[in-house]
Amino acid sequence: MSFIGIDIGTSFIKAAVLDADALSIKHIRRIAFPDPLPDLPPLYKEYDPNAVLSAVQHLLDDLLARAADCEGIVMCSQMHGLIFATERGEPCSNLTTWQDQRVLQPHPSGKGTYFDVMRQRFSPDMLRQMGNELHPGQPLGVFFWLAEKGELPGANSIPTSLPDFVLANLCGVMPCTELTHAMSHGGLNLETLDWH
Repeated sequence: MSFIGIDIGTSFIKAAVLDADALSIKHIRRIAFPDPLPDLPPLYKEYDPNAVLSAVQHLLDDLLARAADCEGIVMCSQMHGLIFATERGEPCSNLTTWQDQRVLQPHPSGKGTYFDVMRQRFSPDMLRQMGNELHPGQPLGVFFWLAEKGELPGANSIPTSLPDFVLANLCGVMPCTELTHAMSHGGLNLETLDWH
């Protein structure tokens, strides 16, 4: 019995055949993560989500030919990626990653940066419920920035993590956000496991 393991990082996308019977890793592959989109303002870091999906599909096609008894896919990834997608998994936005720091721009209110203003809107109890770890590279910051600018994608769009976007497309299902990725996005109440 084997599985295909995929690791989507922001430097490389890696994959291998995981032989569960022999407890071994075979046919290790690695390709560079797609380049960021050009000509963006300073502090922005965006990627074409379809380019990431295409790279993963390429690795998967290569390894499926080498793993006839493949039982499934296991995936891990950098956790702070945000994509808005349709119910069919089509992207409504570019991918932003932990490298995106646009929330460090001055907020028009004059009360600091977008990050400062966002953080001020959470009570100490809410921050505790979210794990006390808000930082500029989290999807919550990009979500807040888009909301403040009036640039959120349509009401029917679904915010999701990078690996959840990829898996939704590979499986032909509606995107969602797996719990461990939701925790890293910054807005999850860890006591109720629901969004703030």
